[in-house]
Amino acid sequence: MRILFLGTSAAEGVPGLFCGCEVCQIARERGGKNLRTRSSIYIDRTLKIDLPPDTLHHVLTWGIDLSEMQHLLITHTHADHLALQELEYLLPDFAERSLPLNVYGSEDFARALQYVSDEVRQALQVHTLQPFTPYEVERYTVIPVLAHHRQDEQCFNYIVSDGVKTILYMCDTGWYREATWRYLAGVRLDAVLAECTKGFVDAPYDTHLGLRDVLQLKERLLAMGTAHAQTRWAVTHFSHNGRPLHEELEAFCHPYGIEVAYDGWEMAL
Repeated sequence: MRILFLGTSAAEGVPGLFCGCEVCQIARERGGKNLRTRSSIYIDRTLKIDLPPDTLHHVLTWGIDLSEMQHLLITHTHADHLALQELEYLLPDFAERSLPLNVYGSEDFARALQYVSDEVRQALQVHTLQPFTPYEVERYTVIPVLAHHRQDEQCFNYIVSDGVKTILYMCDTGWYREATWRYLAGVRLDAVLAECTKGFVDAPYDTHLGLRDVLQLKERLLAMGTAHAQTRWAVTHFSHNGRPLHEELEAFCHPYGIEVAYDGWEMAL
C-alpha cells in the first residue's frame, strides 16, 4: 500500500492564507516542507480521502490524474475537506471521464449534496455509510469509525485495508469517544496517520489533537494491542497556530518513532 499525502494542513493552510504571524513568516522564508496545503490522501492512486479546495494544486503539483479516480471518501463537510463547488467540474462540459463517480460518507454528507445542482448529483453514485460497518471498495475494505469533531454532524475517520496492510486515517478528530475505542480494540493496525492540528500548543478545545495527545494515543493503542512494534506512525493536518515548522516537528517526533508528513510525501507500507 502506498499513501500519497496531497496536503497536510488545517483549514487555513501553512502559512495561513492571510496571516503575517511569526510562524507563517518563517514558513514562507524556509519554504519546502514548511509549506502546507489543505489535507487529503490518495491510497494507491485508487482511493482518495477528501476533496479540499486545494485539489487542483495537488493535481498540478503531484502529477495525479483525477480523470482516473473512481472512489472518493469524505470525512466530513467542513469546507477544507469538502469543496462542494469542485464537483461541478465532473460534468461533461468540463471533463471527459467516466461517470458516475463513487462518493462515500455519512448521512450528513449525503444531505450536504442538496447544495449542488441536479446535474452534479446525477454524476455521483452516493454511498451512505454507517459507522463501524465494513464496506468493500475495489480490493479494499473500508470501515468508517466515529470521529469526535462536530456536535452537529456525524464525522468519520477511516480504517482502510488491502488485505495485507491496514491503516487508520484520523482527520479530523479530537480524543475518541468510547464507542470508537471499543471498536479499535478488535483491529490490528500497520499505520496510524493522526491529525495534529494543535501541534505544540495545548489549546483548550477538544475537537482536534496536538503532539501530546498523539503520544497518549500511541501509548493507548499499543497497550490495547491495536498497534504493534512495527506499526508506522505519522502526524498530519497542522494549523499554523500550533507552530508547525517542519524541522522542529521532526526534532520532537522522531525520538518517539513518529514521522512528520509533508505535502507530496508518499508512505510505502
